Amino acid sequence: MPTERYDRFQIQRPQFLGDEHWSCITIELERLHRSLDAADDGQALSDIKCLVEATARVALDIAGEPARPNDSYEKSIGRAHDLLAEQPGHALARGGEFTRAASQARKIAASLGLVRNQFGGGHGRARMPDIRDEMVDLALDGGLTWARWAVRRLGLFSEGRPSMLIRDLVEQSATFHSGDLRRRLEAANLSAIETHHQQELGVAVGQRVMRQTFVVKWDGLDPCLESDDLGVWPAGYRIGLLRGLWFAPDGHPTVTPRSIRDGLEVIDPVPDAADALHEQVARVRESTRPSLPDADRESVRETAEWLRHRESVRPAAEQAALRELLEHLAPPPF
Repeated sequence: MPTERYDRFQIQRPQFLGDEHWSCITIELERLHRSLDAADDGQALSDIKCLVEATARVALDIAGEPARPNDSYEKSIGRAHDLLAEQPGHALARGGEFTRAASQARKIAASLGLVRNQFGGGHGRARMPDIRDEMVDLALDGGLTWARWAVRRLGLFSEGRPSMLIRDLVEQSATFHSGDLRRRLEAANLSAIETHHQQELGVAVGQRVMRQTFVVKWDGLDPCLESDDLGVWPAGYRIGLLRGLWFAPDGHPTVTPRSIRDGLEVIDPVPDAADALHEQVARVRESTRPSLPDADRESVRETAEWLRHRESVRPAAEQAALRELLEHLAPPPF
């Protein structure tokens, strides 16, 4: 089979996909090219299967769900597809016929395990299988369709992983430009990740805001304050923001007139935030003297008035915590 027939079998590296993961994919693509150069049809069928499998295993590894040695090929492809199918992104096709088309590509890719076993290299055989050109064409077309679909999503999928985003938020040396965090939070798909990951991200964003990283405030706090949508900004993330705005990584309190308001307003849409609020108010009372640290008299007075009003309009389950916070941060005569 002349190699020029397969010049179209290339895969583009997506932005944000790390070197190590990209190398795992490209090494399989290079093996496929070598088998095509050698006109080794059986090995080409094995190599396209390995390319698809490597792509799936990279997705699982990024997700923190590395495939076990005894996991079946079909299981790895299916789980990777499910993870990537939910990946949001402005440039990605979602819903309707496009979702069904991607699902059909997954079925073709999953079938390559049997194709490889019946016709591919890597097996000692007593009789050579009859491999026709179109069989190789179908396997290559089908496998590469799914692999390309998956790789296009891997960059955003990688960038949005909570552990990587938290790491960058925590590290002093990691910089954010305007729009970076908003894009990465969208890629994280907040409503789809576990609650503890939502909270960890919220804490990291809140703490970075309190370190005066204004672009993080603009992308990770302000849009949340302006929205009541718990689908876009879920409860776990909001409660995490409250914690991060009030306490530094070392547990040192960072309450200010502004962080008090932002922390309380960000949990407004959460119907069952009373327990989290009581917990944070207790931490404030344990870690600060009865006053509002580093605030002038006018700021204390305005904060006290704001807290009194809030206590009067919030659910009964929150009122005791708000009253305790008011008495601690703005004791009489405020």
